[in-house]
Amino acid sequence: MADKEILQHPGDFILDGMVIVGSSGITVEISKLVEELNIFQNIDTPYMSGSILIKDATGLAEAMPFMGQERLIFSLRTPGRQKIDFNEYHAIVYNVGARVHQTDRSQNIILNFTSLENYKNFRTRVSKSFNGNISDIVKEILTSKNYLGSKKPINIEPTKNIRSYVMPNTTPFEAIDIMQEEAISKDEQAPHYLFYENQNGFHFRSLDSLLGQKKNLSVIEKATYRFEPPPPGNISVDPNYILPTILHWQVINNTNTFLNVRSGMYASTLYTHDIFNKNIQKFEFDYIKDGFKKRNSTNQNRKNSGPQVPQTKIGDKPITEYSESRIFVHPTGSENLYTEGKSDNSAKEWLQESRSREVEREFFTLRIDTYGNTGIQVGDLINVIIPSNKPMSSAEGKDAYDRTLSGRYMITEIHHLIVPSSQTHSMVMTVMKDSFENAAVVKDLQIKDEKQGSIDTSLKNRKLSAKGTPE
Repeated sequence: MADKEILQHPGDFILDGMVIVGSSGITVEISKLVEELNIFQNIDTPYMSGSILIKDATGLAEAMPFMGQERLIFSLRTPGRQKIDFNEYHAIVYNVGARVHQTDRSQNIILNFTSLENYKNFRTRVSKSFNGNISDIVKEILTSKNYLGSKKPINIEPTKNIRSYVMPNTTPFEAIDIMQEEAISKDEQAPHYLFYENQNGFHFRSLDSLLGQKKNLSVIEKATYRFEPPPPGNISVDPNYILPTILHWQVINNTNTFLNVRSGMYASTLYTHDIFNKNIQKFEFDYIKDGFKKRNSTNQNRKNSGPQVPQTKIGDKPITEYSESRIFVHPTGSENLYTEGKSDNSAKEWLQESRSREVEREFFTLRIDTYGNTGIQVGDLINVIIPSNKPMSSAEGKDAYDRTLSGRYMITEIHHLIVPSSQTHSMVMTVMKDSFENAAVVKDLQIKDEKQGSIDTSLKNRKLSAKGTPE
C-alpha cells in the first residue's frame, strides 16, 4: 500500500476531516458530501477565505440548519508539505451562497467561510488613543481580548518612530490599515508594509523584508516553476519534479505607463505644510535614485539585475525625473505641539516611496495555472522559467528562455481548487516582479524631429466660397 505522505501524482492532496459544527450543537462529518473546495489567500487581505460546494441528499441543511455561524474544521495538505490548517484555528461559515435543487432527493449548497478573526473583526470596535511604535500597537490589537484576541502565530517586523493615534470607533482591521500606510521598518528604514494571513499566521511586515536584507542577502525562492510540455506517457518522471509545472500562463499587467505616471510610481513631489509654524517644505521623488537603488528587489540576487522602468530620455530627461507628474500635499506638525515622541508623521520618509511600490506591485504580473501545493503561500518567492518563442535555431543556451518573462517573482495571490470526485488539486497564482535578471540596455531614441506644423490663428488658410464650402 502506497504511503499517503509520499507524493504519487502531481495534484494529490490529503483532506483531513471536514467537520461542520452547527449553532444548534449538531456536529456532522461532511467529507463525503464535498463536491468542491476553494481556498483564497491574498497579500493585501488580512484573512483567508473560501467556499465549499456540498451535495446534500440526507437532509443535512434541514437538520443543521445553516444559519451563517457554523464552525468548519478541516485541514488540507499536499503529501510531504506544510498544511493549511483549520483544525486548531477554525474557519467560520458566514454565508449560504446558494442552495439549488438537483433531484427530488438532492440539493447543492455553497457555503462561504473565512478566518475566525475576520468574523470577529466586523463585530468589534477600537475606540482608544495609542502611543508607541506602530508594530507594538498592531500586536496589541491582534492579541488583546478587547479586540481580536487571536492565538495564531503573529509575525511582526519592528517599526521606527513613536507615534500617537486616536482610533475613532473603527474595526481592528481598519485601525491596522490606517497605521500600515505610515509604518517604516526599524532596521531597513523601509516603508510600504503589508498585512496579510497565510498558513503561517498573521504577517505585518515590509515588502523589503520579503525580498531580502540591505540589498545584499536575498530570500531564497521556494520553488522553480517551468512552462514545458509534459513527458511522454511511457517515461516515468518523479512527481515532485512535475509538481511545479506551469500548465498555463498569462500576463495580467504589463507596464501601463499612463497609469503609472498619474499614480506617482515614476516620480512625484510632496509638499508638507507645518500648520504651527506656517511653512512649506518640498520633497521630490525619483523612482531610480530614491527608490530602486536604495531598496531590495525580486531579482537582486543577480549581479546584472536592473529596473523594469525604461530610462530612455523623453524630451530632455528620463520619465523618472518629471517630479511634477504627481503632486502630494500632506500636513505635518511642530515640536511645540508634542510632549513626547516624534513631532510629525514623517510623511517624507514613507508617502512617496510607499505609493510608488503599491503601484509597482501591479506593474508586471503573471497569472499561473499549476498543480496544487499547500507548501506554497502568498509572500513566497518563486523562480519562473518560460521558454523563448524565438525560432528553434536561435533559442539555445541563455536564449532558450524568455528573459523578459522569466525571473524571480513574489506570490501575491493564490486560489486553491480541490475536486474530491476527480482527486485533483489545482492552483492559480498571481505573481509579480519589480526587476529584470539582466538590466535593459539604455539608449537615447535616435529619431527624426517632428516637422513643425503651420499655425493659423485667423483661419486665413480656409477661405470660404460663396456657397459656404472650402475652396
